[in-house]
Amino acid sequence: MKRTITSNSHSIYEEVYSHCRWKTILCMDVLSNPVLQEENIRLFSNNTFEEIFINVKDICDRVKGIGPLSRYDITSAICRYNNINIDKVYIVGGGPKRAITFLKLTSKIQKQKIGKITLKYVEICDLLTAFQEINHILPLELQYSMNGDDYETYICNWQKTIHISSLMPNNTNTQTNLIKIMANSL
Repeated sequence: MKRTITSNSHSIYEEVYSHCRWKTILCMDVLSNPVLQEENIRLFSNNTFEEIFINVKDICDRVKGIGPLSRYDITSAICRYNNINIDKVYIVGGGPKRAITFLKLTSKIQKQKIGKITLKYVEICDLLTAFQEINHILPLELQYSMNGDDYETYICNWQKTIHISSLMPNNTNTQTNLIKIMANSL
């Protein structure tokens, strides 16, 4: 039987759809899963990010081409739909990795594995401090948010707008070393 994704579910998962390279597989083999349909994601309303992530991981593990960023995006979409706060900024994908490198932050590792996965993250307060240290003013609505997904989205977009040289002293060795670090982190 061919499963399809409903149009309402498509808007719920808009971010994962925009990030995923395997859109047909995503829609046909993942988002069409009954567990991920709008009428069923309400059932996650009393779960944590970590609990939802395990369910999403179990669905995605069976599908080739759906990786960690898609899993994160699906989980965060379910959290957003159910007004579940994500209290950490999870570092999944190249954008957030690059951003925390620019901000000279080191990711922490989730002490308790989520299923068989250990996720990396930074604390919201550490991210705020790092932005203060470089005199970067966050948008007002973000300054009062305590949702890690809001910050994950912001740093992913922010890192695209900065130039390496604007964050470093005018020292060629320092610039060369940071470029090497950045190349290794992606």
